[in-house]
Amino acid sequence: MPEPKRDKNMKTTNRLLLLSVLSALSSAAGAADNAAGAAKGTVDTSEWKCESCKFEQGTSGSFDVGAGAVSNQSAKFGEYNGLNKKGAYFIGDGDARYRGKDGAYWNFNANNIGLDARSLNAEGGQQGKYKLLLKYDQIPHILSDTAQTPFGGVGGASLTLPAGYPAATTATMGSLQQVELGTQRKTLGVGGSWYRTSEWEYAVNVRHETRDGTKRTAGAFFVNAANLVEPVSYETDQLDASASYTGSRWQAKLAYYGSTFRNDNEVLSWQSPFTGPALPVTGAGQLALAPNNQFHQFIASTGFQINERTRATADVAFGRMSQNEGFLASTLTPGLAVGALPGSSLNGRADTRNVNLKLTSAVTNKVRLNAGYTQNDRDNRTPQGVYPSVATDLFVGVPRSNMPYGFKQDKLSLSADYRATAKTRASIGYDNDAQKRTFQEAEHTTEETAWGKVSSGFVEKVDLSLKLAHAARKNSGYVAAVGVTPLENPLMRKYNMASRKRDTAGVRADFAARENVNIGLGIDSSKDNYTDSMIGLTSGSSFNVNGDVSVLFTQKTSAHLFANREVIKSKQAGSQAFTTPDWTGENKDTIDFFGFGVKHAAIKDKLDVGADYGRSHSRGEVTVAAGAPAPAFPNLATTLDSIKLYAAYRMKENLTVNAGYWFERYDAKNWMLEGVNPGTIPNFLGFGDQAPHYKVSVVRVSMKYKF
Repeated sequence: MPEPKRDKNMKTTNRLLLLSVLSALSSAAGAADNAAGAAKGTVDTSEWKCESCKFEQGTSGSFDVGAGAVSNQSAKFGEYNGLNKKGAYFIGDGDARYRGKDGAYWNFNANNIGLDARSLNAEGGQQGKYKLLLKYDQIPHILSDTAQTPFGGVGGASLTLPAGYPAATTATMGSLQQVELGTQRKTLGVGGSWYRTSEWEYAVNVRHETRDGTKRTAGAFFVNAANLVEPVSYETDQLDASASYTGSRWQAKLAYYGSTFRNDNEVLSWQSPFTGPALPVTGAGQLALAPNNQFHQFIASTGFQINERTRATADVAFGRMSQNEGFLASTLTPGLAVGALPGSSLNGRADTRNVNLKLTSAVTNKVRLNAGYTQNDRDNRTPQGVYPSVATDLFVGVPRSNMPYGFKQDKLSLSADYRATAKTRASIGYDNDAQKRTFQEAEHTTEETAWGKVSSGFVEKVDLSLKLAHAARKNSGYVAAVGVTPLENPLMRKYNMASRKRDTAGVRADFAARENVNIGLGIDSSKDNYTDSMIGLTSGSSFNVNGDVSVLFTQKTSAHLFANREVIKSKQAGSQAFTTPDWTGENKDTIDFFGFGVKHAAIKDKLDVGADYGRSHSRGEVTVAAGAPAPAFPNLATTLDSIKLYAAYRMKENLTVNAGYWFERYDAKNWMLEGVNPGTIPNFLGFGDQAPHYKVSVVRVSMKYKF
């Protein structure tokens, strides 16, 4: 007998009834489990809330306000963080956000308001319609707070000397004043984007950056030289504008980027602090500073989903760099028979082209093939000219021609990924990097690289990964650069164009020793061999070993530990007689890093405390063999110890008191700086900077309120 036909609605009703019964049984079982758990003293999850199960609406946020204090002044400690001055500072951090029912939103963040390293960010708009951005940040870069100089007018474009100068030697110089070297960068950015339709997005972003302060430079007169304070007063304006299309299979973007740089100071002039016959009669010199310049670029990118397994992308960019500031005079010394300049300005120009093509295809569920091509081209169209040569405003040399360096790079990358199992993957690849250069020693270089890596969890609780690579670079022939004075040794090979073989290897193991203990170990090494270099870098190597351990002692207490050692070596050969090698040098740098931390919930849901300690030690060894006994160079060394203690006490659900203590000790040994004061070297007036040493403590207490 044939089976009777069933009504579709009846099928649906029966399925809904079955789901309802199963849901009721599950709820009843859950309630029974919770009751049993409560009887046994386990956690009751019946009132647990899902924080991500609903969309946030309204206004919320937090602010953190307090005070901190720095124990000592140190330029090195506060190099980028703004904590370079001794004394108290204001702690001010905050964030706020709003979510409306109609998709309207805004976010606001403020960090380190009381320091020179501060930032403000605001973003708002309506989802799917428009977005507005406002960003501001400051970043200090403190270079030195111990430099000394006799020059007045520091921070300006003209350095003058006090009464009593110039002096016969630096040993007779006095009247030194301490100066701070460093810059402050400030960036203000505004922008927005909006959607014309669901597929089209338009965006415009503008940034204005200023950088003010001072940095070190130097000037020379024959055999005498002096450190000088260079003024920094830069302005950079940047513009980004784009139009983007996003479809189901095709995406595209057209964009423009422009940047203009301006320097308020074209030249730095200074009076000579020395006396003697081998000095210009004017007793003054000048240096050209960074010139105004600009860069403009147009970018087009696209991506196309050919089918469900294959995707292609392409990016093309065309740009132009230009610089056309007027030349300074070849010399300030009257009477020198200096030839005429080839023009009033450089008229510098370089055109750039960048192409990036990619194709990826999952040919099967386990195999993916990847292909990529990159081209970077810089066509330097700066005109060549013959320029007069003047040595330290005293002697007229042989005229020289400028060399408008350019290059073209073509790089092909092929790779394949294979997923054997859910935990075992393997990849192999081949890269070909060809470069063509103009006005360089090697016109063509080609580097081929073959690599492979595999990762597997074939052993329970253990994940292993291994990577290997071999690269070989060859050039079309090495010829000493034309137009370089004095001439280079024809046996010398610059490391970036010399023939080279490089082998790299790395292995990493991560395993769970116990449920609450995880251990990781890794080793990486590389070795370079410059087979055809008689003069220059001949070999190099690096070796890195690292390990880390994390332990969860209890639900309240956890700890982590890590250690790392890296050894970097290099060898080079040179010639004092401008022929075959007659001396060799070897550098060896060893960097050790060790640290651990612990976190503990001292009072559940009330008080969390923690501590972190890190120690870094580096040592640099320089060995030179010149065929005759000579004193060895002293070793270079730096040691950094850092201790951080912190605590957070929750007075209420939305009110927390935070406290922290940070101690850092830094010690450096550098024989090139130690004991070298401004007048130590007879024909050199230096800043007298010493290798940095400091001990600094930072204490901070703040209160964080959430709303």
